[in-house]
Amino acid sequence: MNRVEKKQFTIDRYTLENGATIPVTLGYETYGELNEDKSNVVLVAHYFSASSHAAGKYSPEDEAPGYWDHLIGPGKAVDTNKYFVISTDNLANVQEHNPHVITTGPRSINPETGERWGMDFPAYTFRDVAGIQHEFLTKQLGIEKLHAVMGASAGGFISLNWAVHYPDMVERLIGVITNPQNPVITSFTVLQQAMRAIELDPKWQGGNYADGEGPDEGLYLAIQMMNAGAFTAELYEETYKRNSNEQEPYQDIRVKTSYEQQLYDAIKAGAPALDASHWYYTCRATMMHDIAHGIGTLEDALQRIQAKVLMVSCTRDLLQPTVFNRQMVDILKQQGKDAELVEIESLKGHMAGVLDGHLFSEDVERFLNK
Repeated sequence: MNRVEKKQFTIDRYTLENGATIPVTLGYETYGELNEDKSNVVLVAHYFSASSHAAGKYSPEDEAPGYWDHLIGPGKAVDTNKYFVISTDNLANVQEHNPHVITTGPRSINPETGERWGMDFPAYTFRDVAGIQHEFLTKQLGIEKLHAVMGASAGGFISLNWAVHYPDMVERLIGVITNPQNPVITSFTVLQQAMRAIELDPKWQGGNYADGEGPDEGLYLAIQMMNAGAFTAELYEETYKRNSNEQEPYQDIRVKTSYEQQLYDAIKAGAPALDASHWYYTCRATMMHDIAHGIGTLEDALQRIQAKVLMVSCTRDLLQPTVFNRQMVDILKQQGKDAELVEIESLKGHMAGVLDGHLFSEDVERFLNK
């Protein structure tokens, strides 16, 4: 794949689901070429802590390509010789300090005050992200049909909202490690508690912290909560090995065990690109994900979908359990829809949907050609 270029788009006034109207500027990337009748578009929405960098490299010196590079590219499952792939950054992208991320969120400047939005930034939903993408694609790029919309985890939340709210435009939906409603248990284990950890950090001060002075320990703990749910118990035993011979943690309660220190150091190393207030807002958006909101029942929402549906679930996923994928696909089939579920097995748990693309790439390729 050729070198990837980060671009941006702006919507001067966008009205969110809650009624607030804000200006929006987001980054985006494209891969492949748009055909003449604009019928080969695949929209890829990104997961919680990712960005629009779904494939390729910005320069040959980059250590790693985009997170789904094993799926997207010439001759791959999402073949960029055939498809024009678009990926955008999300509102309140958690990588706010990453120079390759362009986002609007609580750390952005409120044009009405000239100050950072902080906690005055309106709460957003993944339905809002789908709506912003819809306005960008239709009004600025002139795209009226999507060959497919796809995404992992929160990217799947966005994709599902596309299929429910813009059914005439979506031909295929691919949801990976995702569900139509965020499980309540996930809200309690990795989202609400993360928000509270950030709030309790002395540097938080209602989100109005100066550059370089944001919450440290609160954010580190929030990241740890997400990581702890994203992988399996076995993988943690393998990756963060205990030392049964160490003595200091047994003698001084303030000393971390070797496996605690290993994870803490790993989180700290990756934290500079992340922002606590953006993490906070994205947690809330994840908690509020419910495609039935404002519609009625889950069945009512799913009834709106006209697209062919492929759901991919890891049976070891703690954050988006397979049971809810089965429920969704069963409802769609009962409604006479074209829906299927692919179940994969991996010790990577939830993150298998990002890291183990080889387990479902053939299914994605087959489905796109369906």
